[in-house]
Amino acid sequence: MSFFPEGFDPGGTLKGGLDLCAIETPDGPARFIIGTDGVFVDVNGDQWFGTQLASVSSLGSALDGQAPEGSVTLSFFQDPDADDLIAQVKALGFAYIAGRKITFYVQPCASIEEFYAPKVAPVQWMQRTMRSLTFGVSGAQDRSITLGFEAWTENRRAARRIVLNTEGHAKLIGHDNPSLKHMPTTDFEEEKLFG
Repeated sequence: MSFFPEGFDPGGTLKGGLDLCAIETPDGPARFIIGTDGVFVDVNGDQWFGTQLASVSSLGSALDGQAPEGSVTLSFFQDPDADDLIAQVKALGFAYIAGRKITFYVQPCASIEEFYAPKVAPVQWMQRTMRSLTFGVSGAQDRSITLGFEAWTENRRAARRIVLNTEGHAKLIGHDNPSLKHMPTTDFEEEKLFG
């Protein structure tokens, strides 16, 4: 099975691509283009709606037992004459997206024409689980909605501990290996080996 969709030549010429994000909801997936405006229709007929108001955080590595989460943020000005978007999202509640998948894709395009009539399906490169929903209010009209999702290193913070001995090494490699049975268990030296 190939990572690339059928008909796509990874060694061919690329003119560009689109960053796509699908959010799973009880009403079906909500599809977005990150960082650009417009509407894109993929080879499956699915519509992706773009906005420059949406951004995705960088995805940091796990260090010192911490697995930093990623986030998608929609920053916008609330039109005083329009319905309050934050109130609408709050009415749906966190349960609307909690524990559901957020999936990131890239849509490769070998020519400018493929932005309007793509020849290959979007390529999934990451899928995470949504974990949080927060809101920001600044001034009279500045608003933000941030959707947090698990880190790509989420399982690292729950990694199993393997003891460095014969049994632990066997668990790691899947079969018996007596190579560690002669490993010293203490650094105590009765007599100096050198000097």
